[in-house]
Amino acid sequence: MKNVWSIICEKSSIDSQTNVLSLFNCIEEMNIDIDKTKMPQSDKIIIPVNFQLISLWRVDDSAKENTMDVKMELIDPSGQVLNESLNTLVTKKGEKRLRSVINIQGLQVTDSGVYYYKILEKKGNKFEVVSSTPLDINVSYRILDVSNK
Repeated sequence: MKNVWSIICEKSSIDSQTNVLSLFNCIEEMNIDIDKTKMPQSDKIIIPVNFQLISLWRVDDSAKENTMDVKMELIDPSGQVLNESLNTLVTKKGEKRLRSVINIQGLQVTDSGVYYYKILEKKGNKFEVVSSTPLDINVSYRILDVSNK
């Protein structure tokens, strides 16, 4: 199978009668405002958001059932892997394409910059990148004024 495209969106829907995929609120950039006084001691912050990483795959040989192991990684601007998950994609005989949906609950961030959701395909004993979807994160810190006026 070959990855045709991957996109980040808030949610998706597939019409059961027409098999048409609708993507809602596609995400390319997020602006995050954080109260500096409530920062955790850790260098990582969990942002409570839910979204999906949707991918379209083209089946190379639809005359047979196909199975492929994939891994999704979230990479921060410094190149550190913040999160990963493993999945197995399966197509039945006769299927020419496959849509995969990875539900993501919570976004781990370390700093402002470009983050990447990478999808890797297992080839032999190692994984190779087949898709890299960028997400620009802009973190701004504020300090609440607690003085009495």
